[in-house]
Amino acid sequence: MPRAAAALVLAVLATGCAVRGGEGARVEDVTVGTARFRVHYLPEDAGAARQVIGALRAAAPRAARWGILSSPIDVVLHPTHAALEAAVHRDGYEWLRAWARFGQIDLQSPRTWGLLGASDAEVGELVAHELTHCAMYQLAGDELTWMYKDIPRWFSEGLASVAAGQGYRRGELQALGRYYEDALPGSGGGVAGARARVARGNASVVGDPLLDPDPLYQEQSDVVYGAAHHAVVFLLARYGEERVHRIVKLMGEGQRFPAAFREAIGIGDAEFASDFRRYVVWQGWRKDAR
Repeated sequence: MPRAAAALVLAVLATGCAVRGGEGARVEDVTVGTARFRVHYLPEDAGAARQVIGALRAAAPRAARWGILSSPIDVVLHPTHAALEAAVHRDGYEWLRAWARFGQIDLQSPRTWGLLGASDAEVGELVAHELTHCAMYQLAGDELTWMYKDIPRWFSEGLASVAAGQGYRRGELQALGRYYEDALPGSGGGVAGARARVARGNASVVGDPLLDPDPLYQEQSDVVYGAAHHAVVFLLARYGEERVHRIVKLMGEGQRFPAAFREAIGIGDAEFASDFRRYVVWQGWRKDAR
């Protein structure tokens, strides 16, 4: 294994040690059907742990839409936002509440989500989102290979957002269309010119929320998550759920995402992103709504 990859694996294994090994740290085993969970928390988060366990029981069947949870999941409740950021190696992501990997979910304690904490509905929605990540990763690879499948953020986040029913959070396609019109390279021509550049299919957008989300992720996460959700809705509507499942299945058989996507869908993922961008900017969704 390359040295950088080995270091990453060690960092993942170390995540949550402060909670697991802290004074008075607690762990509870939870089984939902064939899915197995270990919930780690500190004494002050006993109430939050009850919320999370309830959410796991409700969310596990929803996550199974995209894959069976074949390996146990450690759910680590971090007592502060700073502790969560330290655990997942992110700094300055004030909006972040959780982070999922193959066999672990790091979660900021719902007790700290605002002055009154989080509602059961809010916790349930987030847990369903994160469990969908775990289910997809476990079907796409094993504990060491899943992170090398080149799964784009839009696919991972879009599947999780759809499974968790988060469409109401993701904004309207019209707003995403305005983002694309503003971000497309070149000048002049106004909206008509922007749409013409999209129609040519070769527009490269710096900070494209599908193809180049990293420049946007920290400060404009709403654009990234909104585009991901709508792109997966578009993918499911145009190609059907069976072919989307096949993408994940092919990854589990050894392919990386780009090859699996092309075999299952019939076009490359970059071509799909271009199709989706045209659909949004040319307001194809208006026709679909009729």
